[in-house]
Order: sequence, then structure tokens, then C-alpha cells
Amino acid sequence: MTAPDQPPASLDRQTRDARPTGAGPSTVSFALLAAATALLIAVTVGPRHSVASTLLVVGAAAASGGVAVLEARRPCLGPRPIVAAIGVVLLVAVSVGPRSSNDVWSYTMYGRMVSVHDASPYGHVPADYRSDPFQHLVSPIWQHRGSVYGPAFVAYAAALTFAAGDSRLVDRLLFQLGAALVVAAALALVWRRTRSPAALAWLGLHPVFGAIVVNSGQIDVFIGLAILAAVVLIAERRGAAAGVALAVASLVKITSLLALPAFVLWAWGRGDRRVATRTAVTTIGLVGIVYLPFVTGQSHVLSGADHAVTPGSPWNLPAQLLVGKDAGRDLPGLKPSNTTLDVLFYVSLALVAVLGLTLAWRWARAGRLELAAGAATASYAVAAEYTLPWYAAWALPVVTERRPSPLAWVLWLQAVVLLAAWKLPTHHTGGLADTVLRGTFAYGLPIVLLVAFAAARDRRRAGVAPALARS
Repeated sequence: MTAPDQPPASLDRQTRDARPTGAGPSTVSFALLAAATALLIAVTVGPRHSVASTLLVVGAAAASGGVAVLEARRPCLGPRPIVAAIGVVLLVAVSVGPRSSNDVWSYTMYGRMVSVHDASPYGHVPADYRSDPFQHLVSPIWQHRGSVYGPAFVAYAAALTFAAGDSRLVDRLLFQLGAALVVAAALALVWRRTRSPAALAWLGLHPVFGAIVVNSGQIDVFIGLAILAAVVLIAERRGAAAGVALAVASLVKITSLLALPAFVLWAWGRGDRRVATRTAVTTIGLVGIVYLPFVTGQSHVLSGADHAVTPGSPWNLPAQLLVGKDAGRDLPGLKPSNTTLDVLFYVSLALVAVLGLTLAWRWARAGRLELAAGAATASYAVAAEYTLPWYAAWALPVVTERRPSPLAWVLWLQAVVLLAAWKLPTHHTGGLADTVLRGTFAYGLPIVLLVAFAAARDRRRAGVAPALARS
């Protein structure tokens, strides 16, 4: 007689082999706890720039990526603990002041120019309002810069600063809560599309997306949500609605227009020429009409911007070899009018345009709408001379799947590298750890990931669109 606590002797070997393999609940739970803990440390007590902060980013990424991989291989936690962990991180990120970026105070001043000073943030700069109680909070490099953001952002910032009045606490809470709500909406849309706890962990526990974006009140997550909404809408053949969503993203940052060719090529290749036309006409029409009164002012702001190379950009190594001084905007002795950096800036823009169009065509041809839109949008974050970690929020929500594609993993890792480089000490410390980490995250990996981004392939094909498949 077979003992009741033993499997039947007749258990078929093939049945045993078919059982799912992978880490158990305790391993995934430990990784989840480690990811949440690392993010909470980073957002509460982690220094803005230090070797320790860079290592903390790497540790948080390893743990959160581990949760996503293990849960995708063998689901054992379910959505509740993952949602709870993300919720705690977001709550703490809102409860403390910005620790990675002072952008929220620039947002505040641009909004107050409209809501308090009845002026245009395209024709004025924060330094013009030295009596304003928020002016001194703006980073020195942005004191003499007008708004580089679009009219939709200006309207949003004006509304929030009008509601906040002169309260510093209420002001930053409104921007942080706004970012947290948009992150929650993006995660809800991802859940609706994937029904995957692993996808939630992959996106929500990413060191940039789950903590930094919310804690800094970054506006970039609005772009990611709008482009993700456009992907959902155009897949439902709602071209005009998708055009509205993409126009909203472009009226926050004009770089969102990089995604438009992906939508048009995908719809056109499927034979939905009416959808492609409606998307393009709606997007361009709305952006043109709304931007028209502000074109002169914003073009002046953009043309006057410095062309510095930011930490984690693939142009760091060429700039270091040609200019020296790390070509970083926070280091002394580097003038914005440096001719070499100006040349690198325009070369990088050309590369962004070529990559965006090429990858939009490649992934649209393969029938992968989300990867076409994500790759086209991410081309700026991956290949531009001036790129920041939170730019990853433009594309990461769009490329999130139950099992991320190689392209999605490249973008995920590139955001980690950008943040790790951003967290490095502003100046060289001369220590071995600083030298190794700087060589890895500021110079080496950005170039490797740029090549991987351009070369990424995926065996899964959602059906080759006939018109685009013809060689």
C-alpha cells in the first residue's frame, strides 16, 4: 500500500517532467522585499550623488528584474503582494521631498509665471522673479532658461500652482501626487493588457519608474501613459482618438512626435489607410494649432539651450576624448557655446532621427505596434547627447509585456544605466570604485546598449503587414 504522504508509484515520468520549474514563493518573496527595500532606501536616505547610490540603483534593479523574471517563469505570488510593494514605494516617494532632481521647482516657476505673474514661461525665466518664494529653489543651471516644455505642460503646471498658492509643501505634493496617479493609471492599463504580475513588477519596481519619477514629480510619465493609450486606441482602429492621445504627449514634449511614424507605418501596412491618415492628420493638426501662438518663444528657448553631454549618454566617451572635463554640465570650466559639443549635438539629433524612423519601420513591418512606437520614442533617450534617466518613462510602459522582448530588456537596462551614471559623484573622486563605475556606466555600457538597441530582434511576430513586408 502506498503511504498517503508519498506520491503514487505510478506517477508518470513525463507528468513529473511537465511540472513547472523555477524559484519557489520564498525566493520570489525575498527578491520582492529586497527590491522594495532598496527603492525605499534610495528615495529616503540615499545621497543624490555617490558611489553608494550608484550601487544601490544596481542592487534595486537586480532585485526587481529578478522578481519579474522569476514570476514570469513560474507565477507564485500573484498581483497582490507586487501591487502592495509598488504602492508602498509610491506612497513613500510622495511623502518625502525630491532627492534625485529639482525639476519640480522649475515646473513650479513656469506654472507660477502664468498663474501668479501673468507672464509667459517662453518669454521669461525664473531669475526674472527674484521676489517669488519659489525662485531660489530652482537649480542654478535653469535660472536663466525658459520653459522647454509644451503648452499642455504649462497649463497643467499653472493649474497646480494656482491651487497650491505659496505653500511649498502643497505645491510639491500636488506634482508628486499627479505623477503617482499617472504611474498608477499606466500600471492599470498594463494589467488590463497583460494580466501579468510579472509585467507589473517589471515596470512598477523599476528604479526609475517606480520611485524616481514620482519622487521628483516628473512630467515624463504623462508622455508614457499618453503613448500607451494611443497604442491601445489605434489597435482598436480609432485613429482620431489615437491622434488626440499622441498630440497630448507632443504638447507636453515635442519629442513625442517621434512615435507618429510608427503608428502611421503600422496602420498603413495593415491596409488601414484611413486609420493611418486620421492619426497623422489629428496629431499634426492639433499640435500645429495649439503650438502656433508659442512657436516663436519656444523656438528661441530651444535654440538657446546648452548642448552639454549628460551622464550615461553614449556621447560621453567621444566628448571626453574631444573636449575633456567629462563634458558634464555640472562640472566647472565648460562653456555652453563649445563648438565641439554643438557639433555632437546635431550629429546626435541626426542619429536619433535615423534610428527612430528605421526602428519604427522595422517593428511596424513585423506587426509589433508596441515595439515600433516604443523604439521610435526611445531613440531619443538612447541616442541623444542630452538624455536623463526619467526619459525612460516615455517608452517603458509601451513595451511592457508578459514576457518582455529583447528590445524591451535593452530599454529597461538602458534606464538603469542612465540612473546609475546620474547617481555617480559629480566630480571624480579618484578612488578605484568611482573610476570603475564611471568607466562602466558613463562610458562603456551606454555605447553597448545603443548598439544592442539598434540590433535587437524578436522571434515573436504578430503577423507581417503586407504592404510593409514587400522588399
